[in-house]
Amino acid sequence: MKKLPMLIVGAVLAVGVATPVAVFKTRSGHPAPAPSPSPSAVVPPAVNPYQRAVDAAHQTGLRVWLETDLVKNWLAGPDQFRAAVFTLGRLAVRPGVVGIKIADEMGYHDGLDSVAKVRTFLRDSATALHAAAPGKLILIDLLVPELGCLPDHDPPLRWATICAVQQRGLYPQLALDKVDGYLGSHTVDVVDLSTDLLPDNTYYGWGVDVPTAQRTAWGEVHTRGWDRMVRLQARKALAHPGDYATSNADTEAALRTYVDIPRKEGAAAVDVWTWRQRYQGQIYRLLDPGLKHNVLWDALVSRRQQGARLFTHLSPSSLEEGLQADLAVLGQVFTDVFVAAGTG
Repeated sequence: MKKLPMLIVGAVLAVGVATPVAVFKTRSGHPAPAPSPSPSAVVPPAVNPYQRAVDAAHQTGLRVWLETDLVKNWLAGPDQFRAAVFTLGRLAVRPGVVGIKIADEMGYHDGLDSVAKVRTFLRDSATALHAAAPGKLILIDLLVPELGCLPDHDPPLRWATICAVQQRGLYPQLALDKVDGYLGSHTVDVVDLSTDLLPDNTYYGWGVDVPTAQRTAWGEVHTRGWDRMVRLQARKALAHPGDYATSNADTEAALRTYVDIPRKEGAAAVDVWTWRQRYQGQIYRLLDPGLKHNVLWDALVSRRQQGARLFTHLSPSSLEEGLQADLAVLGQVFTDVFVAAGTG
């Protein structure tokens, strides 16, 4: 799931928005989701796979989020950035779209390798999208390596302290205090957060376990007030190649760590990667091939029945049996879906 200086773009002067639209705010100061277009609003017929996927997901009852790598477009220069924002603006008017995901693991091996770049990217993106897609929530995917190092664990652990120093040295743009500033800038509304937990054996060597590390990470999040700045969600890659081979016990342990604990700690939702995607030369899925259920899927169904709000990712270019068939099954577990926006 980990992804392998430019002129400041202004308010995206030409994004195809004919008239200004008011941006309604929540009490926290973040834009509230825009309602679906009114019956009098003219929504063009779907003419490409991305528009059809958005429409079909909405008709299935899912909340739709557009997914794009706006970082890549921003780094490529103003013209490509404007073109991507224009595409997002056109898609965002379709019924059911509540927000736009603009970055995958922002600042982690994606070219945003300094605090200045991250801040400018967020500012430019917020300015552009508030003009092109008023009222839509802006979401980033964020991996914070230092959170896996038992921050503020009581008592302090020597190896955890060394871990934190090393991670700050490797990723200064993702240091905890820098993330404080990004979220405090109110340029994003929702964060899908990875606490970047370390292997089980590492924590065992420190005298703790993985669930403790997860609770400690989320405790640090609350201490820093991130949940008061944005809506926080958890995220975890659970897709697999071929048939699912993990035992029921190990599956439940993973879901307790990556779904149940974050929810108990206040995560508004959990993003589960991914419905179906080619990755490192193989097809990764949550189900087994042919939309067949497995232990993981049944465990996710159980979480949905317990009230979990769950996200996943779908691209119209990577379907198991077809758009309608895939969405019918996807909707058994997921409440929200990131639909690829086709911005390149």
